[in-house]
Amino acid sequence: MTGRVQGVGFRWATARVAARYHVTGWVKNNPDGSVTIRAQADHQPILDQFIAAIKRSPTPYGHVTELTVQPQPVETFKKFRITD
Repeated sequence: MTGRVQGVGFRWATARVAARYHVTGWVKNNPDGSVTIRAQADHQPILDQFIAAIKRSPTPYGHVTELTVQPQPVETFKKFRITD
């Protein structure tokens, strides 16, 4: 995802949104200034709500200009974490 997503608390806010929706996975900053999120939920509607919340930017200082969703193989994440 691109936009104003680094240096504005975006990863921490994303983790709070994930906790609200009981989404597991991870979020990380990329060297090019973008952010990658790997997320999964028990039900697709929950994941859709999480994605919608992220598109609106979970922090008032951030702004998402592009968000791409790519299906990935299922993994077993126990929680949602912030990585480097």
